[in-house]
Amino acid sequence: MFRAAAADGNRHRLPGEGYDQRRSKMPVTSHVPSFMPAAVRTCLILALTVGYFVASHIAVLHHSTAAAAVAVAVLLVLTLASIRGPHRALWRVIAAGVGAGIVILMARGAPPIPLMLPPVLIPAAIAWTFGRTLIRGRTPLVERVARGFHAPAVPADNILRYARRVTWAWTLLLGGVTLVNAVLITCLEPGGLLALAGHSPRWPVAPAVFAWFSNTGTYLLIGAMFVIEFAVRVWRFPDYRFRNPLHFVREARARMPSIMAALRHG
Repeated sequence: MFRAAAADGNRHRLPGEGYDQRRSKMPVTSHVPSFMPAAVRTCLILALTVGYFVASHIAVLHHSTAAAAVAVAVLLVLTLASIRGPHRALWRVIAAGVGAGIVILMARGAPPIPLMLPPVLIPAAIAWTFGRTLIRGRTPLVERVARGFHAPAVPADNILRYARRVTWAWTLLLGGVTLVNAVLITCLEPGGLLALAGHSPRWPVAPAVFAWFSNTGTYLLIGAMFVIEFAVRVWRFPDYRFRNPLHFVREARARMPSIMAALRHG
């Protein structure tokens, strides 16, 4: 009888009754509102990136202090947008202060050393990201991506061998680009590292060579590598079902959680 009464009491409970007890057991989640749609943010970042390349190219090619200041300012905005983590507010304040000082120095005619560093540091960082996974006992980076993309199935051996070779290809390409760009910024005349140190380079590099290869050609090579690798993949595996790179990108985005898990635990 008491059980029936209790069940009857629960059945006739008002909607608001017991809410506090249920709420105390619910997980507390915080939602940070997004003030900018993802598509708009992506387009804005792409526009800023193109603006940086153009301003940096003009600054090096025409020795323009105004273009150098604009390029560093755009690079600062991109850097601030890329900062993540629990202490991002502090790091953004520090980066903004340092960046603002560099922009002022560029506007006053300081050597554009900050514009020479990205063509070396960016490919070097990517080359290290690929290369360190080739150490014995570790899983090559592209193989991790392949395993995550095919999860829970295990890719065939020929796919894994191809993925290891692609990891080597990226490492060698980006390592070579890093070395070439380092030589170019060292021997640039005028404004290179040797010239700033008061030495005349034995093989001087013209600003046009640096501007077109380091500031433009580096990133075109990286983009071309994606295109060439996809073409080789389609040729190497005739039964590969993604004949269109856009279809592959769309599928990779859908499988991103498993790919990220494979990258973390590779």
